[in-house]
Amino acid sequence: MRHCIHNRRNRRIARLSLTAVALTALFSATEAISLAQAPATYPAQTRVAYRPAYSYSTPPSATYAQPAQAQYTQPAAQPTYTYASQPAYTYAQPGYTYAQPAQGGGDPNGFLSWLNATRARYGLSPVGWDQNLANWAARNSAAQTSRGLGHHIMGPARRQNSAMGSASSIGSMWMNSPAHRSALLDPNIRAIGLAGAGAYWTFNAY
Repeated sequence: MRHCIHNRRNRRIARLSLTAVALTALFSATEAISLAQAPATYPAQTRVAYRPAYSYSTPPSATYAQPAQAQYTQPAAQPTYTYASQPAYTYAQPGYTYAQPAQGGGDPNGFLSWLNATRARYGLSPVGWDQNLANWAARNSAAQTSRGLGHHIMGPARRQNSAMGSASSIGSMWMNSPAHRSALLDPNIRAIGLAGAGAYWTFNAY
């Protein structure tokens, strides 16, 4: 009898234990389902505004040294030079005597007549004969006999031609040379002189 009662009690305890285990498993499953279906919750995030911190350092104060003032030394006194006055030179002008032009006369070679006829063809005024110019021409012709053809002595002449030939040929020789022709046809001359020495001739004009 006691043994039967004891067996029934054990079976009841066993059923209670199974019921408790089943209830515990059911509760765990239900809680798991609830957690799975519930929306996930996250801790609230705190937003902190970012403000960079700037650090300014005051630049050091520049220190400028005042430039040194230039020291100027007065130059030494310049020496004083005294110049002696230049001596006065007196030049004696040679006394030239010019003969009055003589139209158509005084020329022993007939050169004056030929020259005035040539100048007339170019519309130029006639020139006269100046014996002083002829005398200077004679001196230059004489110098040519020893020194060669050239202008060695001019005297008061402003224009001078030299040639080597004859009295009848020197005119055409000079007209064929532009430089010599310009002397014969110079519109500013007023008197001429001509002289020869041997084969050398000189024409002077003023």
